[in-house]
Amino acid sequence: MKIKILDCTLRDGGYVNNFNFGKKNIPKIVTGLSKSGSDIIELGFLRDGEHNENQSLFNNVASAEKIISETIIDQEFCLMIRPDWFTISNLEHCSGKIKTLRFAFHYKDINLALLQAEKAKKLGYSVFLNPVNITSYSEKMLENLLIELNDFNPTGICIVDTFGSLLPQDLRSILSIFMSKININITIGLHLHENLSISMALASIFLELIEDDRNVVIDSSLLGMGRVPGNLPTELIMNFLNKAHNKKYELINVYDLISSQIQKIRSKVAWGYMPTYAITAFEKTHRDYAEFLLAKKDLNIPNISGILDQITKVQDKNFYNKKLIIELYEKHTKKSR
Repeated sequence: MKIKILDCTLRDGGYVNNFNFGKKNIPKIVTGLSKSGSDIIELGFLRDGEHNENQSLFNNVASAEKIISETIIDQEFCLMIRPDWFTISNLEHCSGKIKTLRFAFHYKDINLALLQAEKAKKLGYSVFLNPVNITSYSEKMLENLLIELNDFNPTGICIVDTFGSLLPQDLRSILSIFMSKININITIGLHLHENLSISMALASIFLELIEDDRNVVIDSSLLGMGRVPGNLPTELIMNFLNKAHNKKYELINVYDLISSQIQKIRSKVAWGYMPTYAITAFEKTHRDYAEFLLAKKDLNIPNISGILDQITKVQDKNFYNKKLIIELYEKHTKKSR
């Protein structure tokens, strides 16, 4: 088994600060992660729209490659695409500098995702497929999905715990289906969130359960940076792999990045475990409901829990319904008067 860490600070962490890490800071983060031995560095999103050089958002691969120092060699880089956010006709041929593209998609967009991923393969890229919100799939739906993705034969397929809902028993069940339905040559990825404060435990269980001859990629970010409550911290998984799997990550470079770059961002926008996001995770409900309710200063945690309990339809749980949460909040407010 070959274990790789994919640091997604510049991509998933970018939700915290609107991807605005700063023109000078982005290359510093890339260089520091490379020095640490991070196996894969995700540089950000390929995404339509107007972006500036202070952001880790890019209209094309060439603009992302500009932030990679010429002194960095033998380093794997990737970018992420949401098929509904990017015009695939703008994708260039792979130059060899950024070799991997990851496609994150909802089930409703699977055909678009596979169409775009096929285009990327033809242009020379290695492709990872990331079906989001894996806990929303029934066992049969998951089996059918993986059969279809397996037939596409990507480099990797990722278990993406979008809502931070995975419990150990869920991971065991889902991973068993993954290993039974996708070819041994396809890498299995793992992307965890910190809603239940067990991401490190889940990563450890994942590594215990994985087949010995299966390659794996584990996503992480510096200081767990990401949309509240955040992701699996890079510094934790690196330290764990050094101790338990004889890896040789240079933690001093990670600690330097946390001190010089990430803590400054966290002092302005905090992330980390919060009970409200744990409630949404246990209920397998979209995190944006918690974000909306936490902004209402007249609500406490019991109030929020009571409101969230009223979101019962699967469609509303899986996809944020702003109209619904406004109605539920106003209903609560009227009762409280």
